[in-house]
Amino acid sequence: MQSSLARRMSVAAGGGKLFKEQPFVLGIDASRLSEEFPDEEKVLIQGIIDVYFIEDGKIVLLDYKTDAVKTGEELKKRYQTQIDYYTEALEKITGLKVKEKILYSFALGEEIAL
Repeated sequence: MQSSLARRMSVAAGGGKLFKEQPFVLGIDASRLSEEFPDEEKVLIQGIIDVYFIEDGKIVLLDYKTDAVKTGEELKKRYQTQIDYYTEALEKITGLKVKEKILYSFALGEEIAL
């Protein structure tokens, strides 16, 4: 709670710009999942974004991870696609750009920038 990220979140919360546990549904072309699926088919992706906040008119996306890992690179590899979908959903929903994407690893006790 003493990190610079926590302070940034606190400032955002004070301005009503901190959002937690935000559900979303995103429609994408099925062909994005596999070439064998036709473009005209749609797939719905749904999820819950742990936290995002608005800072300087742009979004900072934060996702908490509890995986037992040894490096941040492991988390990046596991969750890059998920965070890309979260980014796409947030930009469509809010009309704002995502300027930062961060994973917070409880196992490592650190922030991992994507």
